[in-house]
Amino acid sequence: MKKVFPFLIVVLLAFVGCHRDPVMYEKAGNPRQLVEHVEKFVNQTEKYSRHYSGEDWQVAVEQFVVMSKDYVDNRYVLTEEEQMRFDNARLKFMEAIDAHGSDEITKQVKEAYNQVLGQK
Repeated sequence: MKKVFPFLIVVLLAFVGCHRDPVMYEKAGNPRQLVEHVEKFVNQTEKYSRHYSGEDWQVAVEQFVVMSKDYVDNRYVLTEEEQMRFDNARLKFMEAIDAHGSDEITKQVKEAYNQVLGQK
């Protein structure tokens, strides 16, 4: 029994370590840093999305909306290259959803993005 207990703790810690909370988008203090923050959010989402639950995806969608609003508010100060980098990051986010999310999450993200674009 004494030898089994430490083994169970190791297994439990390994299992707990597999779950990742959804990545949070860190709003840039400077519009020039926006794209870097977006790319960081998307790269981390890609990395951990295989472990996301439905609730985690809801948080990711909310973060995506905040990120998209920041982009819409600041896109006019971004260079064409930065705008393309944002678009590439957005597509990578959608690929992560296609790989590990659901059709419903994909639909929510597309609707949210269209609403954000329609606000300006």
